[in-house]
Formats: sequence, structure tokens, C-alpha cells
Amino acid sequence: TPKRFRQFLVFIKRDILKKLSDTQYLIINFLEAPFLAFLLAFIVKYYSVSVTNKFGYTISENSNMPVYIFMSVIVAIFMGLTVSAEEIIKDRKILKREAFLNLSWSGYLFSKVGVQFALSAIQAATFVIVGNSIMEIKGMYFEYWVVLFSSWAAANVMGLLISDSFKTVVTIYILIPFLVIPQIILSGIIVKFENLNPQISTPSRIPIYGEIITARWAYEALATYQFMENDYQKNFYLAEKVKSVSEFKSNFLLKNLQNKLVVVTENYKDSEQADLVSGHLDLLRNELGKEYKSRLVFKNYHEGVPGYKMKYLDRLKLGEINDTVLTYTDEYLTALSKAYTDIYREAFRESNAIKQQFDLEELQEMKRKHHNDALADFVTNKNDFEKIVEYKGQLIQKSSPIYLDPTSKFIKAHFYAPRKMIFGTFIRTLWANVIIIWLMTIILYILLYFRVLKKFLDLMENLSRKK
Repeated sequence: TPKRFRQFLVFIKRDILKKLSDTQYLIINFLEAPFLAFLLAFIVKYYSVSVTNKFGYTISENSNMPVYIFMSVIVAIFMGLTVSAEEIIKDRKILKREAFLNLSWSGYLFSKVGVQFALSAIQAATFVIVGNSIMEIKGMYFEYWVVLFSSWAAANVMGLLISDSFKTVVTIYILIPFLVIPQIILSGIIVKFENLNPQISTPSRIPIYGEIITARWAYEALATYQFMENDYQKNFYLAEKVKSVSEFKSNFLLKNLQNKLVVVTENYKDSEQADLVSGHLDLLRNELGKEYKSRLVFKNYHEGVPGYKMKYLDRLKLGEINDTVLTYTDEYLTALSKAYTDIYREAFRESNAIKQQFDLEELQEMKRKHHNDALADFVTNKNDFEKIVEYKGQLIQKSSPIYLDPTSKFIKAHFYAPRKMIFGTFIRTLWANVIIIWLMTIILYILLYFRVLKKFLDLMENLSRKK
């Protein structure tokens, strides 16, 4: 309404004038981000000092690139929290005096959020300009800014939420480490999600508590974008993706299934091996069913692969199999393996053809300036020797997650997925993750608007007093 809009303008004017009158506040908030960016980027700008290094610093050999991306996200979250954590609590006396005027709570909150977001946008911009320039990350300023600003904004609203809910500044600043440390531990880079305690995690998916961590979405967004969209890798990404998928299918997945089939063939008539055979048949049925569905979704991976479904799929069960079913299944797996081998060869030739379009020296220079080897190792799990994991009747791919598309139809995906599906449409991980961060920010704002956390804490306090 016009009245509430006028109140919003009064609130925002008062907040801006108050901040402009505080010189120390302005200096610290506008210089902190570029200073931290300079400090971080300068410290992690590694290059070999060996006499054999003819090129000096190159982004390709900076092994600290994943650290830079990760720490940029943590800085965004930490600064976003600290800059907003006192915003409401320090206005408590003013709000109490003005309570009888029946002023708009939404207008007050919008003014706070608006000012905080404007400040965070500037802080994110100065951080990216300084940090990326020192690190010599070329052509990605806007994308880094979008992700880091989104993280800053989410932390802003989280800071406003705790500022409104707790009664003292000391309590709020004691609480901040409890909010930041989980962002570090559960970001997916310090400890892989599949390496967490098996009682609270699985190798097949990111646990639910990992999905509510802003740092996990922000880091994944920047890491995948930096790898896929740099000026070197984007020339070869699609060909390398087909190579990776076909190599995994032929060398790991199908060979594993063929080994399971051999065990079934040798033991399916032995009643003492019934449990073993039944488990292998379940796995064969699950994986061959998934393989056919993936061909329907990802047709570009499967040109040349038999387009028909295995006709005995539903008979891969104990008591229903016979020599005919097993022989057909073996022939089907062999045909798939040969097809994927042919696809790999074709993709290999395509990748080489792309490379031949460039002068060798030009290609090497492009790689030195844009591609990062350490980040490539992270997003391809190069240093993880376990390429495939068997878990609850499924074979789970662990190698090259950056080349593996998810099958879930809404956002859900493995870590380092190159793109994600929203209602049947694929969008790049960077933009999908930014959407998720903003959805979480909106949820936090709703909790703030209805003062859910404050009401809960007040309830707990009243119950404790009665006891």
C-alpha cells in the first residue's frame, strides 16, 4: 500500500543515513572485501620456482585453485553473516518505542534486506575484481560475482534472522562459528560426502544435511563452471564427455555386469548359492534397466548402441532364468560393450580433430592461461582409485563426475554434476545452484518475517522458567 511504501522509504533512508554517518563502518565494510581478496589470492598464487619453469606463474599449474574458490565462498558467507548480525538487535530500543505507531514490519525488513544486499553486491564485486585479477582467472568475473553475491545475500538474511531472535550481541557472535564451521565441513571439498560416517551418509547420494549447506552449492557452481567453461576446456568438453561415459560403460560397468553374469551362470542351479545368485540378478536387472532408460534420455551418448530393450530383463530373477536367458544376456552385454568401445574411438578421433584446428604452441598457451590441473583432478576424482562402487543392488560411478549427467528430474544430482534437470529441462549447474541458493534465502526470509526462530526460543525460555 502507499502508506507501507512510504514507511519503507523512511526506514531505508534512516538506515542509509545512519550508516553514512559511521565512518569506521564504511571504511571497514568497503575495504574488507578487496583486502581479503588480495590477501587470499596473493597467498595462494603458487608457481614453481625451479629453473625448469620457463613461464613463471600460470593458472594451469597453480595447485591452489580449488582452495581459492572454496575460501572465496567461505569469505562471502562469513562476511555476509557478520555484517548483518547486529542490524536488528541494535534497533531493538527504537522498534520498542515505535511499536505503538503500528509501523510496517515488512517495510522495516525490506529496508534492512535492501541495504544489506546493496552493500553485499558491492563487496562481492570488489572481491571478485581484486581476487580474480591477481589469480589471473580470465573472462568469468560476472559468474563469480553472481555466485558469491548469492552466498553473501543468503548469509545476510541468516544474520538478520539470528539478530532478530537472540537477545544479546555476545550470544550472536558466539553463534556465528556454529553457523560457519558446518559450511566448511559439509561443503564437499574438505571431506567428500561419501567419506563421511556411513551411519549418516551413503555413497549413492549427497545426504540431506549436505543439501542445506550454502557453501556446497556455491563451491560446486564455481568449480564446475571454472572447469567446463574456461577458454581451453570448452573446446573439448563435449568430446571428452562422450569419451568418459563410453569408457566407463565399457571398461567398468559392463565388465562388472559380465563378471556377475559369469557367477550366476556357474551357480544358478546350486541351491546353496541362492542368496549370492539372487543378489547378482537383482543388480543385473537394475543396471540394465537403468542403462536402457539412460539411452532414452541421453541420446547423444548412445549413437550406435542397440536401441532395443533387453527382452528378458524381467526374467533376471531366481527361478525364472535358464540357459536361453543367460546366453541372450551375455550377447546383449557383449553388444553394448562393443558399441561403447566404438563410440569411444569416434569421440577420441573427434577430440584429436578439434586439437588439430589449433597450432600446437597456441593450444599449449591457451591451456596454461585458462585450464587448471588441480581443479581438473578434483572434478574428475582422478586421485580416487575406486572407480565404481557396489551398494544395495546398484553400481555407482565414482570416476569423472563432471562428465556424468544426473537422471533425477528435479535438481537432485551427484557432486560436481555438469548440469541438472529442472522439470525435464537441463540447465548448467552454476545457474541451477544459484536458483537453489536463492530459494534457501527466500525460506530464511519467510522464517524471519514470521519470526519463527524468535517465537521458538521465547517458547523454550518460558517453558524453562515454568519448570
